[in-house]
Amino acid sequence: ATGAYFALKKPEEVEEIPAVLKDAIVGPKISELLLADVDKMTEEGIIKIVRQLQFWYSESLPEKELLEVAKRLIRTATICHSDFKVPTVRYGKTELQMPIVTCGGMRLQRTWIPDNMPIAPSKKSTLNHPSQENLLNMLRVCFKMGITHFETARFYGTSEMQLSDALWKLMEMGEIKREDFILQTKVPAKETRAEFEQSFALSWAHLERFKYIDLFAFHCVSKKEQLKWVLSDEKDACFAAVLDMQKEGKIKHIGFSTHGSAENILQMINSEKFSFVNLHYHYFGSYHAEGTTNGKGGHGNAEAVKRALQLDMGVFNISPVDKGGMLYRPSKVLARLIGPGMSPVCFGNLTSWKLQGHHTVSVGFARPADFEESVMSAVIFAKGDYEAELKKIDERLQAQKSEKLGKEWVDKGMLNIPSCESEDTHAVGIGHVLWTHSVIKAFGMYDFAKARYDNLVSTTWNKKKTFEENMKKMPAGNMGRSYIEGEDYSKALANHYDPDLVISKMKEVDSWFSKNSKVTPIDLDSEAAYDLRGWNSFPGDNPTLPGVVLQVLTFGVFGCGGGPTKSCSDFAKAINAFIVK
Repeated sequence: ATGAYFALKKPEEVEEIPAVLKDAIVGPKISELLLADVDKMTEEGIIKIVRQLQFWYSESLPEKELLEVAKRLIRTATICHSDFKVPTVRYGKTELQMPIVTCGGMRLQRTWIPDNMPIAPSKKSTLNHPSQENLLNMLRVCFKMGITHFETARFYGTSEMQLSDALWKLMEMGEIKREDFILQTKVPAKETRAEFEQSFALSWAHLERFKYIDLFAFHCVSKKEQLKWVLSDEKDACFAAVLDMQKEGKIKHIGFSTHGSAENILQMINSEKFSFVNLHYHYFGSYHAEGTTNGKGGHGNAEAVKRALQLDMGVFNISPVDKGGMLYRPSKVLARLIGPGMSPVCFGNLTSWKLQGHHTVSVGFARPADFEESVMSAVIFAKGDYEAELKKIDERLQAQKSEKLGKEWVDKGMLNIPSCESEDTHAVGIGHVLWTHSVIKAFGMYDFAKARYDNLVSTTWNKKKTFEENMKKMPAGNMGRSYIEGEDYSKALANHYDPDLVISKMKEVDSWFSKNSKVTPIDLDSEAAYDLRGWNSFPGDNPTLPGVVLQVLTFGVFGCGGGPTKSCSDFAKAINAFIVK
């Protein structure tokens, strides 16, 4: 459904009934298990089950274990029919009772085009679009399961508008009350108070009817210049404006979100101006914060999370299911290492809560079936009997890292790496590049690493302009360039234990993902085990700027974007017919 942005969307071929169901011995037993609860499963849910079972069947899992996997997957696919409620925890100094799973608003909207842009679809057409009905269905699942924190942003396309309308509609229908949910939005910082207030007004126009915003965050505070704007105490600066809004009752609590370097994030946290933070710190890496300049407290955002918790801030882990490794589409290597007893999604969520101490994890839900794995993660967390299994998985993964990367690299490789804002790096995201190399080498995470590296490749750079001028134009949500051949990195890597090894790794990963590369996932032992997504999200899972524009201008005929497909529905129906037969 994604395809090239210029390609006409054509119906995908319907998948064939997998061999695991056709197996003369185990197939009927699995069919019997499925039939007992099939009426409680969504179409996407049953597809997820058979895709995962087919993978483990192809791995020659013994019949007894395969049937146990089937039972686990069926429990997951039907969990939203239970009376379970996602647990809540105290969200630091905000004193809010925060559900440990947050409904992130990055995949639920119609389009990525902000609703105030001239080419954006009209409000009326957007609220009558199928994505709005899908959103209402998801919100009903959220409230049923106790997921009552909704996080959106001014620049999540039409998300803020659609989410506010859907929540208001549920309130008007008497299904919920204002006090039943925690509303969060994010607005980018600006150089002046006037610019910021103008941007905030666009959000407030959607949210004013709710009387207040529970959690307001400065969005994507990543660059040093943005830190200056936000941390300034001048009356004509952003923070003073937000403090006044807080006094007026428009905002309850002030925080920030970031895709920045570890040093910038620590500076924001240590300012002690904020009640909460949205950041990336996942089992498989810290996104743009990979690497640290001081060699203390672990690499990436480990020290940032620790410090935030010390200051009693609410800590929100951004997207461990997606930006934490595309765990809905794990590599075969990763699936084998985690094992058949726990899904990679559950592992990512459990490590966020247990090992890293986050209060909540955001999941960019795009379909009602997306809730199943994260709600099951919360079930497991609430029971508290998962620690021995989590420890075993962690030991296997750490052993794999040491074997594939070398223990010295695991211990020291990501330390003493400057951020791309240091001129010595030539704006190359060295830590980010090395991270993509490591997750492929250790865990076969090709699709994930390529998506991350391609973002760096897309960063524009004008050789006629100064370093400072280029950095000023660099997107705050995508800091850093990909590896640049021929640049001198000696000053940047002066404090690293092995600069030559760093450069060789950067060269290698660049060769894997260069435009003319013929390297495939098979070459790198990085094939996907399965994909839990039944269909592409409405705004597009892999959007490009041209694709987003074409999606809007051609009413979805061309460009990125998706929605439920006939092929997905037909496959689910074929599975149902087969197991009944």
